[in-house]
Parts: sequence; C-alpha cells; structure tokens
Amino acid sequence: MKKLSTTLLLFFLFQTGCFNLATPPSQISGSYTSELRYQSFTCEELSAELSSLARRENQLATAQEQRRKSSMVQAFWIGYGNGDGIEAAELANVRGEKEAVRKAIESNRCGASKNFSAKSAPTTHPAGPLNDNLRRDLETIEQWRSAGILTEKEAGELRREALQKY
Repeated sequence: MKKLSTTLLLFFLFQTGCFNLATPPSQISGSYTSELRYQSFTCEELSAELSSLARRENQLATAQEQRRKSSMVQAFWIGYGNGDGIEAAELANVRGEKEAVRKAIESNRCGASKNFSAKSAPTTHPAGPLNDNLRRDLETIEQWRSAGILTEKEAGELRREALQKY
C-alpha cells in the first residue's frame, strides 16, 4: 500500500508540475498595434525604431526563456510553475509594435520597398542605375535580415519581388 501511495503521489506531482509553466517565447504572438502611430515617422526614424524593437524583442525573449527555465525548476520541486510574468506581456506588445512599424514602412515605401513600386522602375534603360538600385535593395534586405528586422521568409519574398521588378 505504501508503494502505491508513493507512486500516486509522484504521478500527481508530475502531472501538476506542468501547470502554470511560462509560455515559450516562440509561442507568444504580437498584440495588435495600429500603424497609424508610426505614419508620421520618416523612413530613417522607422528604421531606427524597428532596430530598437528588434533588440528589445531579443532581450524579452531571453528573459522569457529564463523565466520558463526557473518555472520548470519550481514545478519540479513544488509541483507548479510561476507562469508568465510581465516579460510575456511586454514581448507580445513589442512584437505587435514591430509589425505596425513594418506596415508603416510598407505604406511609406521606405528602404528596399521604396524601389519596388512600378512607378520607380524605368522601362527604357535597364542597365546602369537600375542595376545599382537592385544591388542597393538586395543589400538593404540582407542588412535587415541579419539585424533580425526581417525573417528569412520575409527577406526571400522581398528578394523575389525586387528581382521581378528589375
């Protein structure tokens, strides 16, 4: 009987140990933020804001991962974790703001997107400045990808769009 009660107690602890664990950073999606807040920003200001948000997102993702690890340790020893804290909420806000800035960049036609419009693509002389524009756009896309501003998927889509226009 003692063996059965010990087994049941351990089973209960392992089952409840999964309660209230912190959410993995990869599963925290961005909260809605309107891009209207950023429409008056210049392209340089939007780029700076996006870089700042990307750095903050990395810091918060690291903090959330640390919270998750400590929550697992706590769940192992006392049967329940310490759940999500302010880090998760702020990470969701930062991801939402980052998406709003990206939308503002698109609507303002900043950076690489600026040269992607059909109006800016010359139709008579495809050599010379056009190749420089394409090279500059591809370099901008790569810089944004390496800085964490764009995901690999987003960078690939922008590259394909640039190559189609030029």
